[in-house]
Amino acid sequence: MNLDTLLNVVAGALQFVVAAYALRLNRVFGPARVGWSLFCAFMLLALLHLFQSVPISHAEESSAITLEVIYSLISLLLLAGLAHIEALFKERLRFEQTELRLRAGLEAEVQKKTAYLTRAIEALQDEIDARKLMATELEAHIDLLKICRRTEPAEMHGEPEMLHLMRF
Repeated sequence: MNLDTLLNVVAGALQFVVAAYALRLNRVFGPARVGWSLFCAFMLLALLHLFQSVPISHAEESSAITLEVIYSLISLLLLAGLAHIEALFKERLRFEQTELRLRAGLEAEVQKKTAYLTRAIEALQDEIDARKLMATELEAHIDLLKICRRTEPAEMHGEPEMLHLMRF
């Protein structure tokens, strides 16, 4: 086996591997994502390579036309595959833009709710501070009343003539 034949066999095997890989991608991800045109194009390339490597005793002119038709078909299939890939990329780009827009909307909503909650917390803290101040003032007032009640009986007992004057 010479080097030319070995290269021919390796190239043909690689083209069949590429076609098999395209078929695997179709099965794993589905034809809606990958597209059958790529598998068909790569399979035709592999078959073309196989066809060219096998010596055929047909007329050279008809085989040349057949090869040109096959090459044209392969080119059309590859163009269809590329168009499919472009459509997928456009859809993915549209999806990413929608996701960014929704994410920005959610972020704005979170900021709005955070601001509302911050204001509510501040209002509650002000109310707590006001109630603490009122409680402190109330305790001071209660202490003052207690002091007044303690001093009242002492004043009554210590100064009877003042009590007498107060009655009139």
